[in-house]
Amino acid sequence: MRSLRSLSKKLAAKPLLAAFVAILMVTSTVGAYVVLISDASDQGVKAGDRIKVDYIGKFADGRVFDTSIWEVASNDSAYPKSLFFALRGNETKYAPLEFTVGQGTMIKGFDLGVRGMVVGETRVINVTVAQGYGEMVADKMRTLQLEEKLPLTTLMDKATFKATYGEDPASFRSVTDVRLGLPAYVLNFNSQTGKAEVTLQVAVNETYRAYHNEVASGWNVKVTAIEDGQVTIRHQLDEGDEFNVRGYDRTGLSWYDPQKKKTETLRDCYVDSVDEAAGTFVLNYNREVVGHQLTFVVTLVSKA
Repeated sequence: MRSLRSLSKKLAAKPLLAAFVAILMVTSTVGAYVVLISDASDQGVKAGDRIKVDYIGKFADGRVFDTSIWEVASNDSAYPKSLFFALRGNETKYAPLEFTVGQGTMIKGFDLGVRGMVVGETRVINVTVAQGYGEMVADKMRTLQLEEKLPLTTLMDKATFKATYGEDPASFRSVTDVRLGLPAYVLNFNSQTGKAEVTLQVAVNETYRAYHNEVASGWNVKVTAIEDGQVTIRHQLDEGDEFNVRGYDRTGLSWYDPQKKKTETLRDCYVDSVDEAAGTFVLNYNREVVGHQLTFVVTLVSKA
């Protein structure tokens, strides 16, 4: 950061420029920022202005969840990414964000945070949960047991079988639990009763991949015991996995959207918290930006 002395010398070299040096610390619900220098003729951003900005959106731990800058989006080593960050394509898909201030098209904290900026200025804007994407929806979170007991052999109706294994039942077929990743075998399917007899084909101390797909890494589950006709598995999660593990729920979580007035099936999720003492963990199906304080590094590119 340049000193006031160096700034003063630079201004002194331009006697025709009506400028002043000011240090202004502004603290508000959207964060704190410092303005080092302003030209007296500049008009800061205000409601109604059409502006273009480059931005980097980060979580508190520094991981980037969104950006308008290709060099940031494409460089994971310099700019670690959040669980759900996804490239939009090549560099042609990245350009400054354009919007009209005060029209409600942006989250409130971002809209308020850019006000007063001048072209070329870079500002750090801290956005609270209330002025960001709001609190988490409790119905989009569910608590599961770290340790589960499953029947070694079970009789399922056709609908339950398809929800568990992702396909219709047929005798003498190998299948895989779409949620837990456990292999199983259909001993018999009675088309008259619509019942399928299924047995898990697992071994003690073997691990299987749960809640994963092409983009979600999921996590391991380990078979810890097979006795008395039951299989005991344990989800291999601990507190270090909180907000660090992305999952995909092929079965899905049903949630009624009061705004759309319809029920949706949510599949993308992440490990929100792990309570090893209680033996539980929470899967969160909210968007990752919901319920978190956000930090934006914003540069004003143009103002009309």
